[in-house]
Parts: sequence; structure tokens; C-alpha cells
Amino acid sequence: MSILNYAIPPILQLETTTACNLGCPSCLRSIFCSSDESLSFDVFTRIIGVSKSRYLTLHGWGEPLLNPDLIEMIMYAAACRKSVNFTTNATLLADKADALIGSGLAAIAFSLPDIDRCTPEIAGNIRYFMERREASKSKIPKTHINIVLLEENIDQVEKMLALAKEFGVDIVTFERSFPWTPVLQEKEHSLFARISATARTLGCKVRLPLAHTSPCPLMRYTLFVRCNGDVAPCCYRADVVLGKIHSDSMVRIMQSRARFLKIQKSDPVCSACRV
Repeated sequence: MSILNYAIPPILQLETTTACNLGCPSCLRSIFCSSDESLSFDVFTRIIGVSKSRYLTLHGWGEPLLNPDLIEMIMYAAACRKSVNFTTNATLLADKADALIGSGLAAIAFSLPDIDRCTPEIAGNIRYFMERREASKSKIPKTHINIVLLEENIDQVEKMLALAKEFGVDIVTFERSFPWTPVLQEKEHSLFARISATARTLGCKVRLPLAHTSPCPLMRYTLFVRCNGDVAPCCYRADVVLGKIHSDSMVRIMQSRARFLKIQKSDPVCSACRV
């Protein structure tokens, strides 16, 4: 029996809210979120109590900083020896910078879908956060620029890397978009080579997407839980409910996950996904 059939993945991805203050064209939030909901602190602590994952990622299809309890959640999880991170659009970052830096947060990623969407306000918020972290003399949170690769932004990777270098973040992480089209797949080798070459020239540290496997890296390493308690195979299959973390045991949830793994290759969405 494969360890995937019973081992709880090392990463718990927990959606803290489905609300967002932006409407990025490439985002699938409108597909998966019929209303704006937020995870309560009480339910959060119960989920942390049953989770055995070492790493905690506090984002899903909403903007995490819209949850008023986010910083308290980070502090609680860090006290429970979880390594906590989240991704933000950085629009609400400035007012919470000092609290986040002192919360025990291990890493924060600033999402940069394309160079044109990095407004002066967002760029200023990121610069301010970096200044406040430097002033605190803290080594955490580690800072990332997160770039989801899309057909419309692959010609901008050099400019986006230059901007990340200007911000002074620790690393730039790249992700494949969903779906990763055959056109993009054909361009992948040369695209990744361009990114690596530019990073060497600029002196940036980058992390490229893992090679696609079946089961995919998202399924192998992550357990995705929505803010309503639904456990899904991954953030892109939020329509598939493997169980309710509020009421189902982790054994039952992992058994349901194992059953989905057996059919994943024939699943119409997963079989076409190359993320």
C-alpha cells in the first residue's frame, strides 16, 4: 500500500476567507466562491487541533488579510510549532506590517500576476514591508514574490524579476497557471531557461515549478481545506468534497482521499491538468 493512502500530507492549505478586494481576470475565485465567507478563530483552532501537518499555508480563493483574525491565527499556529505562510495581493499590507513581522510568520508571498497590476500602492506597500522587516532585524518572515505564469505574462518575466530584485525579496517563486495549456507546455523549457538566465544576471534567487507528476505535487504534499470545512483534493478541485474536517475523522478523510487518488488519472479535470 502506498504511503499516499494513509499519510497526512506535510502541508495543510487552509482557506481563511473567500472574500477578495481585487478582481484579477486570471483568478478562478468566481468559479469556486458563491459568497464571501471567513473562517472564525474558534473553528481555526479546532482545525489546528486535529491537523498533524507541519506546514500551514493560510490562503485559498480569497485575500487572507481580509480575515480580521489572521494575525491571531498566525500567532496561535506558530505557538503550536507550525511553520506558517500565506500569499497576499499586498493591497492591505502596510497597516499590518509590524504585526505580521512580530507574529511568528515564517514566510509571506506577494502575488504579482503581471507587471501592470503592480500599482504604485502595491509596490509601495511591499517596499514598506521590506523596510520594516529590516528595521526589526528579524530574519522572518522570509519574503517571496509569487508569479503565476500565464500566456499574457510570459513576455514580462525579465521585467518582473528586475522588479523583485528592486524590492529586495528573498526569493521569486514561479507557478504554472491552471490550466497549463499545450501551448505553454511547449514553451516551458525555453521559458524556464530564460528565467534562470535572467536570475543569474540579476543575482536573484528563483524557484521554478516542480516537474509535473501523477499524482501531482499539490495532491502529494498538500491537504486543502476550505473556510467552510470542506476538504478538497486541491484548490483547483474545490468542487470535490473528500470530507468535512469539522465532523469527519482524519482517518475517514484520508481514506476518501486515497479513493480519489485511484481515479485521479481518469478524472476529466485532473487528467488534463499539468500544474
